[in-house]
Amino acid sequence: MYYHCRELKYVTYGKVFPPPLPKVDADFDVAYQWLGKYCGFYPQIWLSRSQSWITGIRSPRNIPNKILFGFEPVQGFPVSFQHWDYLLGFLLSGKNDPEIVADLDAIVRESEAEKEELGEVLTAWKNSSGWEDYLQRYVFVECDQVVVPSLNLKSAKQITCRNEFQKKKLRRMGFIKDRISIRKMRTF
Repeated sequence: MYYHCRELKYVTYGKVFPPPLPKVDADFDVAYQWLGKYCGFYPQIWLSRSQSWITGIRSPRNIPNKILFGFEPVQGFPVSFQHWDYLLGFLLSGKNDPEIVADLDAIVRESEAEKEELGEVLTAWKNSSGWEDYLQRYVFVECDQVVVPSLNLKSAKQITCRNEFQKKKLRRMGFIKDRISIRKMRTF
């Protein structure tokens, strides 16, 4: 199952697109642009594969207004959460690809000199044969996330909301009653 979380006010019965560019989270914009270079579209809609927590559904911010949509199957551009999360630090600080490569090499050298364990991401980097190989073998692989340019919410197989008010609103939009469930979701 692939999951997508969206605030109720942005839910429509049909195709949805990423937020307009001025609404994209300014802190992450540079990273989304970088990803767009590789996937071919920007901004992106993110979906989590089999792990709803990655979607932000349990985030303390705006909890009452979020709806979780579950889809099967979804064809999208794969992005490994673990490697994406590691690269974000470099991307958010404005590093370009050659600078990231230099930093990764330096971190591996320092860790090995200190006899520190590299961890999965740095081990993957060390075992790759360069930037493009690393991206193809470790970053752009389908393990837990995909990005898409648009998403048809009415094709969701599962819809999870938090209360009867949200369920009624979703029903009035046209979503199928048997696919909507109410569930209390805890925060982190």
